[in-house]
Amino acid sequence: MKNTIKKLMAFVLTAAMLTACGNNEPANKTNPETNPSSSQEVSASSTESPEAPKSNYPVTIDTYNRSREKIQITFEKAPEKVYVGFQNNIETMLSLGLADKIAACYGLDGEIAEHLKDEFKKVNYLEKGLPKEDVMAMQPDFILGWSSMFDDKRLGDVDYWHSIGTNTYMSLNSGARPRGTLQKVEDEMQDVLNIGKIFNVEEKAQALVDEVYTEIKKIEDYVADKEKVSIAILEDESDSYRVYGANVLGGDIALHAGAELKIGAENSENISAEDLIAANPEAIFMVWYDGFLSPEEVVKSITENPAFASLDAVKNNRVYPLNLTNIYCSGLRCKDGVLEFAKNLYPELYK
Repeated sequence: MKNTIKKLMAFVLTAAMLTACGNNEPANKTNPETNPSSSQEVSASSTESPEAPKSNYPVTIDTYNRSREKIQITFEKAPEKVYVGFQNNIETMLSLGLADKIAACYGLDGEIAEHLKDEFKKVNYLEKGLPKEDVMAMQPDFILGWSSMFDDKRLGDVDYWHSIGTNTYMSLNSGARPRGTLQKVEDEMQDVLNIGKIFNVEEKAQALVDEVYTEIKKIEDYVADKEKVSIAILEDESDSYRVYGANVLGGDIALHAGAELKIGAENSENISAEDLIAANPEAIFMVWYDGFLSPEEVVKSITENPAFASLDAVKNNRVYPLNLTNIYCSGLRCKDGVLEFAKNLYPELYK
């Protein structure tokens, strides 16, 4: 009998111990149903500590050398010390919030964009480009600019810079690619996207590019069922007129703005005054830039020239100034270029 009682007691004690062990949770595990306050604490903690941006490195980008050959460069991390040339690249860097990455920059064609002036105050702007030796002394880890920066009289070809660990990138429409390559708005936007990728700010870059395409779509939708205005885009070269046709960026921007190129639909060969009179476009856009006439002067060169009195554009007051910065390697200013054309050709769209 005593043995039976002892066995029974042992059984009860064992069962109790097993039950207790089964109800114990590990120290680092929380049961939200039995401890809701713990669940709330975890949720609050995750809200207060947002995830850091995901790194996309290493990043490989297509660019070019001085011989107009496509090459690839790879970034293991975002550049920290950048030498930047020309307005499109300076303004793209500032628009992407990368002023602190610019060690030095130069090459503005005119005033910095109004909304970027505060950011521009943060950078070291130079009145002219530095010689190769001075750039070497700066020890940049990235050089961003135009093809012309890498000629023998300036920084030399990209091979040297790559050999010392300094990556380079040439704006696509700056003459980086083989001669005869069409220049498109899409190329300017690709530059912006590439810079965004290099610095791991791709979402910002995409948002800026989307703004440009949104404006273009607005215009294209408006003119879809309308007869387009015929135009010429010209630059006065004294003895002839340089044409910005469909094969260069200025012409492509005009096409995106709902224009028809009466001159330059096939190429950008210079024309004479007689050629302009014979073509007689409905509107004429005269290119100006800092250091070369003023907006008023380029318009008067057509409207006050007796030889052009018969032009419809003159008789109808449809001769307009056009800022070169907005149509040549213009980067995000493609939007400004599109607006310059569209607001003059289709003013009712912007009332």
